[in-house]
Amino acid sequence: MTAAAQVQLALFTVGGQELALDIMRIKEIVNPLPVTPVPRAPAFVEGVAELRGAIFPILDLRKRLGLPVPPPSSATKVLLLPLAGQTVGLVVDAVREVVRVARAELRPPPALAPLGAGGAGPPLSAVCHLGGKIIMVLDIERVLSPEEALALSGAAPGGAGGA
Repeated sequence: MTAAAQVQLALFTVGGQELALDIMRIKEIVNPLPVTPVPRAPAFVEGVAELRGAIFPILDLRKRLGLPVPPPSSATKVLLLPLAGQTVGLVVDAVREVVRVARAELRPPPALAPLGAGGAGPPLSAVCHLGGKIIMVLDIERVLSPEEALALSGAAPGGAGGA
């Protein structure tokens, strides 16, 4: 099978749920960073952090998806990735592994009732069967509503901190 026929997915857990993200979307995986709260930010915005001179927002994916937020542990990680025109950090409970999946195994997510005030369904791009379980692939572009993405672009000093 050629590389183009496969996708590498990073498996991680948030609030007891196992999710996946195309590894090509992730710039870096780091340990939690000191966070400075941002006044009047949405509850899922933990604040801003600095890494190697870049300042960027830290979002708690568990809070954003309405999942339980366990206390931080040594497994807690931050996924750095581009979102809303800048680098953001997504807090996850643990990063499990990277797996290769045939693109043909990725199926469209089921149509589910809209969640929240934005009227959009769960932010999934695909689902696949892996190791006896169904893995949900996160559509990172749909994690934030357009209004939240616009507000977030102003959360970090300078507006577009990059790591």
